[in-house]
Amino acid sequence: MKKFIVTILLITSYAVLSAQTFFVSTTGNDANQGTMEKPFATLEKAKAAVKALNHADKTVTVFIRGGIYSLEKPFKLTNEDGGTAQFPIIYAAYNNEKVILRGSKAIKPADIRKISDKNTLKRIASNLRTKLVEIDLAALNFQNIKAYPDKFNDDGGIVELFLENERMLLSRYPNVGDMTMKKVLINGGGQEVKNADWANFYAAGQKDAAPPRPGVFEYRDKHTSRWINVLDRGVWIKGFWRIPWQNEAVRIAKIDTVAQTITLKVPVAGGIGNKYTRPEGNGKEPYWVMNLLEEVDLPGEWAIDFKDKKLYFYPPKKISKGSLRIADINTSLIQMTNTSNIQLTGITIEENMSNGIQIIGGENNLIAGCTVRNVAKTAIIVDGGKNHTILSNDLYNLGGSGVWLRGGDENSVPRVAANFKVVNNHIYKFSQLTRIYEAGINAGFTGGGGGGHHVAVGMYIAHNLIHDTPHVGVLFGSWDSKFEYNEVFDYCKVSDDMGAFYAYDQYHQMGNHTFAYNFIHNSPIGDGIYFDDDHRDMKVYGNIVALCSEPKRHGTAFLYKSGTQAKKNNPHSMECYNNIAVNCNFGYQFMSFPHIVDSNKIYNNVAAMNTVQFRNRILMPDNKERDTIHIPAPAKYKNVSYSYDSGFVDLQNFNLSLKPDSRIYTDLPEFKTIHFEKIGLFIDEYRRKLPTDNEIKRFENMPSKKDNGTEILDRN
Repeated sequence: MKKFIVTILLITSYAVLSAQTFFVSTTGNDANQGTMEKPFATLEKAKAAVKALNHADKTVTVFIRGGIYSLEKPFKLTNEDGGTAQFPIIYAAYNNEKVILRGSKAIKPADIRKISDKNTLKRIASNLRTKLVEIDLAALNFQNIKAYPDKFNDDGGIVELFLENERMLLSRYPNVGDMTMKKVLINGGGQEVKNADWANFYAAGQKDAAPPRPGVFEYRDKHTSRWINVLDRGVWIKGFWRIPWQNEAVRIAKIDTVAQTITLKVPVAGGIGNKYTRPEGNGKEPYWVMNLLEEVDLPGEWAIDFKDKKLYFYPPKKISKGSLRIADINTSLIQMTNTSNIQLTGITIEENMSNGIQIIGGENNLIAGCTVRNVAKTAIIVDGGKNHTILSNDLYNLGGSGVWLRGGDENSVPRVAANFKVVNNHIYKFSQLTRIYEAGINAGFTGGGGGGHHVAVGMYIAHNLIHDTPHVGVLFGSWDSKFEYNEVFDYCKVSDDMGAFYAYDQYHQMGNHTFAYNFIHNSPIGDGIYFDDDHRDMKVYGNIVALCSEPKRHGTAFLYKSGTQAKKNNPHSMECYNNIAVNCNFGYQFMSFPHIVDSNKIYNNVAAMNTVQFRNRILMPDNKERDTIHIPAPAKYKNVSYSYDSGFVDLQNFNLSLKPDSRIYTDLPEFKTIHFEKIGLFIDEYRRKLPTDNEIKRFENMPSKKDNGTEILDRN
């Protein structure tokens, strides 16, 4: 790790010996020469000046002075804008000054008006009519204000609203918690049902249209009747319709206030209603209404009326000049296409309705010491090319993922690694708009429930701190990646059956990953390292998992299933050793099959104070599962379990280093010391300080969403 960092610093230091500099400032002018005394005003002018140089024999640095730069269009770099490995092109904040590249547009005070239309005022509670304001988006030429699609699972592609650096909340009912379906009448989605009469119940004696058809359910909340008069304007409800890892927004087609039913506009994939309690569901399926003027009732809430093309807002505080902003750029704010040897350092990218930074192709690009925040999609996308590095960045308040990676060649022999490095990044408060399958880091998983795959060969993911998200920590797939010294916690706050590290991928297209010295903790309804299908040639060692699991939830520290390995008679080939599982519902859980070769090596592991320490489930030919105490291990090794503190330095305060006289060293002489102090973020040139435990609530068990009826049957 230290060698890797020194290499970057040496390249930068050597290049400075022969260098050219340009300056950009908010007080500059593009007619200037770009010197420190007479800087340019825009990055576009600086880019043109760099391109005009013969810079093959010198490093060129564009120093950006402190200030806010509101971009009217994305900043694009192409293959003509790069440098060489010896002499890169650098865009850097000058002398640690605070540089912000912003994708939003400030709203002038004159364009923020009181609501005067009588019909509009009738839609607002009488005590709020003077508190809400309106902005005519069409008159201001905002582009992304078209109606939502009938079904979507992200933010729906509309503009974003910010006030003083905070994302304002799209209106929601209820404000706290969710509504729940009372009873499903038609699952819809083309699902087969056993009772044809029940399937046609809502048709009142008439035959339903052939599947797929929209779902129908009885509602509980009488507040629903309030929306019936605005269905033509569009009313969307978003929910976990059948499982906690599927979360679409769907337009309402019909509300029947007599039967108290809602009919959806289009089918939901797989139908509605908890999939384990079909056809009626379990009466706990959560949903909420979104982006509706009638429900703008809390300070900070807003909604767009797609018919009027107006945004309605309940300001939580006085709006000062320039403080209220709307993001309307629907592509990545910084775009690097087939660009090589570019370094982007010390810059903040914020307030965009798409991604922050996107690298497509190219080689040897570096994003270091940057902040990406308040973007609606992914902070940093790296799609193709080789040897790109994402180092020591802070990525937070993200609608989607932190870092998304695709690259390499998994079909060549031997496989070709992309060699992307994602190191020392602090990624938190992500997946805020797209609530599922948006990871802190994604290296090879595309799709949702049921798995997915994209090429991501040879990634190095290390020393990242990832936390505070409704679903998954890290998604992975493809081949030959290494995940080490990462700290992941406070994930699965809403949706369960998910891990800090998770894959649902198959034997023929995924394998040879290494998970070493990761610390996973304080996620009461989550799992730890979780292979939901196959686990070909995986190496898992030196990891510590302390989930502090809630009773009767999932909470497996190390969970290995066997999917297509069993179906294709492919051998199990996991090597799992020298790990610690403590305070989980299950320490280690393996799914095995009696008819295939079991070459798993599971040894030298410690389970302490878990409800179930080790569990090996065998799937028999009659498709029934049974437990066995047999855990495959080489003859001279073993696994141990304890119902007490077996020698941690300070278990209560989560110092899970082992004391020199720990019982574990006696019972497992081959157990190797895990250097707990090396896990997580570190200080470097780009990261000058580390967050404290209190700042990030590191060891708190945050409240989770309960009673969704989503217990997974293979965990009961």
